[in-house]
Parts: sequence; structure tokens; C-alpha cells
Amino acid sequence: MTSWIERRLPEQKQVTLNQSKIFIVPTRQGLLLLVIAILVLLLAINFESALNYALAFWLISMLWVAVHLTFRNLSGLTLLAHSGTLVRVGDTTEVTIKLLSKSRVNRGVLELIHQEWGAVQVAVSELETTVVLPLVARHRGPVMPPRFRIESRFPFGLIVAWSQVHLDVKGWAYPEAQQFERITSISDSEDDDLSVNDHFFKQGSEDFHSLRSYVPGDSIKRLHWPGFSRDLLLVKSFSDYQSSDEMIEWDQFPSLPTELKLKAIAYYCDYFYSKNAPFGIKIPNQEIEPDKGVEHLTRVRQRLAEYGYE
Repeated sequence: MTSWIERRLPEQKQVTLNQSKIFIVPTRQGLLLLVIAILVLLLAINFESALNYALAFWLISMLWVAVHLTFRNLSGLTLLAHSGTLVRVGDTTEVTIKLLSKSRVNRGVLELIHQEWGAVQVAVSELETTVVLPLVARHRGPVMPPRFRIESRFPFGLIVAWSQVHLDVKGWAYPEAQQFERITSISDSEDDDLSVNDHFFKQGSEDFHSLRSYVPGDSIKRLHWPGFSRDLLLVKSFSDYQSSDEMIEWDQFPSLPTELKLKAIAYYCDYFYSKNAPFGIKIPNQEIEPDKGVEHLTRVRQRLAEYGYE
């Protein structure tokens, strides 16, 4: 059954429902009404009752009209894959689908059904209607809606017209941030005993900045001797002027597998963004120049989400 549906209704960017793609069956109420109509018709035949004939034909005609009206709700309706949102792994992305109609026909309430989101109801009466499907992003990369069922029971609820739809639309999930040690090349400072093993802080050693009071532990090489001769215990403070742009590179996490590298890069992207500091990323065959702001962060996250799925 599944392979037959795949052949008949393949995955598409856009699908227009017609008589070859719409299936019609009676609902429980419709089936009950059909049974009653047949019983009344049998009674009419048996007792030659004109009133029973009229009632039986009226019930059957009601079912016949319900078939046509319910079929009309889906016939000619076009489902167009539109867009998906970018979210962190574990969050819910929203996939947007547009329902297009050639004329303003009141198609009633349609239901888009799948166990992933339950039943999403949408009233269709305009030329274009937008519906949003929520999908949980369980892993990094594209988040695509599965094949789902679209159905209508309008107007009487006696007949259900339905079809199976598989749309080529996707949201994206970027990796969850996880902190790992980042190996960077830091130039040696003038004094080994003053070097700090921290990428986010570098002890000044190049340019004279100011004089400050001596603190126990300061290197004797930094004493301000002219001040010492006047009984002032001062030391010289130096500073380094280094670039504020940070480039987060793939090779800075050599011991990690691919997915953990992406998580580590995501962590440092969030870190520098929170500090309002320019940052860029360099991953295999791709590079984003340093910048800052929410649009830059979104662009970086999109690149991390798409890595390996290009």
C-alpha cells in the first residue's frame, strides 16, 4: 500500500489535487444513513409505499450531493511548499505551506493530519491560505514534514474526501551549543611567568600603558626604578593591541568528531555574540568573514545547520 501511494503521489514541491489523487469514502454517520436508506427502499419495494420510496430516494440523493460537495472542497486545490524556520536541535520548527485556489470557493475546514502534529485545521475560502505545521527538530540538518493526510468532511459530515500529500519543504536545525577546549595560537609574552593560558585574555607585553602601585607577585623586571629612587614602589603596566575579530576555525578542535566540532563552533558563536564581538567561522570549504549582530549569527547558524547536506 505504501509503495503504491509513493508511486501515485510522489514527493513534490507543489501538488494540485484532482480526481486521480482524491479518495472518497463515507463516514460512520454516512454509512449508517446509507444502510437506513437501503432498508427504507426495501420496505418501499415490499409494501409498495410511495412515501417510503420518496424517503429512500431523498436519503440517497442527500448522500449523492454530499459526495459532490465534499469532493469539490479538495478538487483543484494546490498545495505549495513555501518555507521552514531555523531552530536549535530539540526545538520546534515551523514549516509553512500555502493552499492556492483558482476561485473564491468556501471549502470549509480542511484538516492536515499526522501523528507528528495531530490535526491542524484550516478554513479555506480565499484564493490563498497559509497553514503552519509544527515539527520537532530531533537532529541537526533539514527538518522535513512526513507524508500527511489532508481531508474534508464539509458540509454534512457524511462523506470524507482525502488525499496523501508529501511536500518537498524543509526547516533547518543548527547544532546545540556545547563547550569544548579551543586550541588557538597565542604569541608568547615577554615574561613566561606572566603568560595566561586563556584565549579570551592576553597579558600585555608590547606597549607601555601606565604606572601602577606594586602588588606582591609582580615581576622585578617591571619595577619603575626612577620612582624606586624616590621611595615610590611602582611597576610599569603594558598592553597588547590585538585584533578584536575572532575567527572560529574547524582545526581548533582537532580531537573532536564532526558533530561535536559543530557544537563547539556553535558555542563560541553564541559566546562572542553575547559579548557583541565580531566573529567569523571557517569550516571545510566554507568561510564566513567576521561580523556581528543577530543577522550574522543567523547566517552562521544556517551554515552550521546545512553543513554536510549541501
